[in-house]
Amino acid sequence: MPGRPLLFLSSYTPLFTLLTIRFEPQWLWISCGVLTVLGVASVWLLLRPAARSSPGLHVLVFDRDASGSAASYLASYLLPFLTVATPTARDVVAYAGFLLVVATIHLRSAVVQINPLLYLLGYHVLAVSDACGLPGYMITRHLAPPDGRVLATRFRDDVLVDRTTA
Repeated sequence: MPGRPLLFLSSYTPLFTLLTIRFEPQWLWISCGVLTVLGVASVWLLLRPAARSSPGLHVLVFDRDASGSAASYLASYLLPFLTVATPTARDVVAYAGFLLVVATIHLRSAVVQINPLLYLLGYHVLAVSDACGLPGYMITRHLAPPDGRVLATRFRDDVLVDRTTA
């Protein structure tokens, strides 16, 4: 599985947690709870295997942090506060449609860089391009060094996990 869907799922883990708390019908809060667990597992999938692999040297020719755009992204987090505790079937279909639209935008744009769960864990997601032509994203605890040289493990084709010590 490419890294972008995992980044999407993990980015909405706090939202699914809030919805788990908010919804009253058992099937609905259990569904949101399962999505929360899957979101946490997606972070583990991104970070854990990379920790066991040997990092390679990557020379970044471009990096950009999107944390400044987080405010517009957080508008989607209003959903738990606009929902009703006991939604009708039509409400649930509308919420699912909203999440489908959000997922489509998230997976096809740079908003994939904004990830509240990774921020809470002390990470950033940078848009990067390396000297070998890899356009993608790098999960890191710090900004790239001025010379652009980082030790990173590649997760699939589009995500690097920084292993450089600060």
